[in-house]
Amino acid sequence: MKSKTSTFLLKFRFLIPVALLLAVLACNNDADATPLPAPTPNIPATVQAQVTSYVDSLPTATPWPTNTPYPTGTPFPTHTPYPTATALPTHTPYPTPTAMPILAPVQAPTQAPLPTYTPFPTYTPAPAPASVRVTWPTPAPAPTATPVPRLSFDEFAALDTSGRVDPILRTSVLGPSNCERVADLSIELSQQQDVSILKVYDMRVFVSNSRRVECAGTARLSQGKNAPINIFAEHDGEGDNFYGYRFRQPANR
Repeated sequence: MKSKTSTFLLKFRFLIPVALLLAVLACNNDADATPLPAPTPNIPATVQAQVTSYVDSLPTATPWPTNTPYPTGTPFPTHTPYPTATALPTHTPYPTPTAMPILAPVQAPTQAPLPTYTPFPTYTPAPAPASVRVTWPTPAPAPTATPVPRLSFDEFAALDTSGRVDPILRTSVLGPSNCERVADLSIELSQQQDVSILKVYDMRVFVSNSRRVECAGTARLSQGKNAPINIFAEHDGEGDNFYGYRFRQPANR
């Protein structure tokens, strides 16, 4: 509190000279007037009043918080000594192995000889009576094998003059879709024969490259039979393309 009061007095120490100067000027201005008794200013009291007013307006100082003492240190627990090591028991030596006596070899019993082979008696046919004549039945003739009917043609090919084989070979990677296109060529070619192909189904790719596309399947023929068939489209390496078909075995009856 004393420190704050000293600071305030230092700030207002210039007020006393100013107040005296104002009083002298006032006296000079009123020299011609009837002098009146001038009140004696109580400067110390004025200053004291201002100081007291300023000090009263200052906020009350907040006291410092009470110091919290540090907690009392807990001593470390007393060290418990390790237990005394117990000596390992004395090792008991392994017993000395006793050698097993080697047994004397026992001679195998003498093998009894195999009995002497007795041959079977020779068969002597009984004589047939003179009045009995054995007649063997005449064997029946073997049935004549019925020939399996074959198609009037087994394989046929044609030169491609319409340019339909070249797109098939150039798209050989398409596989099953090319089989449908080759089947159409084979069906068209079979119309020139005695037995024509009505449909080719169950097709699967057999060969598929830029030189030859061949598919295997089953052909339905105009005779009402089915036959395994291979259909193909190929390039002969000399600039010509061919297409055709061949049967792998005779048609089913």
